[in-house]
Amino acid sequence: MALRHGLAALLMLRATALVPSRAAAPPRTTGLRAATTEPATTEPATDKVITITPDALEHIAKLRDAEGPGTHLRMGVKAGGCSGMSYAMDLCNEKDITQEDHVEEWEGGFKVVIDPKSMLYLFGLELGYSNELIGGGFQFQNPNAETSCGCGTSFGI
Repeated sequence: MALRHGLAALLMLRATALVPSRAAAPPRTTGLRAATTEPATTEPATDKVITITPDALEHIAKLRDAEGPGTHLRMGVKAGGCSGMSYAMDLCNEKDITQEDHVEEWEGGFKVVIDPKSMLYLFGLELGYSNELIGGGFQFQNPNAETSCGCGTSFGI
């Protein structure tokens, strides 16, 4: 790992040595107007650890309907899989939720339950769903993953 970072730093150093310095160049003027002091419009901040796409929400609703009322989605991470860690998903009931679990409430009265050890790995995850014949099912877009396997159900940090 250190060798990879050292090599990347060396390449960056060599690349910057080839780029001429712009420090001596006078500032360029453009016909653009000055920046405003109004805040940029952004999407509202969310306090949820994961994001679930509408397709995934629809599929989870079908699974919950088949299991009965009071069914929730439990998500986590476990050791194993092609890339070192794999996603774990299961349905659970209210009685299965512990004090240590992180619980996120979603529309329709269902909860996403995440064990505390998995929080670090799942923060920012987008859970999607695809009906494709090949490669279909739940899909995980994890910004924390440095590597992931071809099937998309395992990742490495």
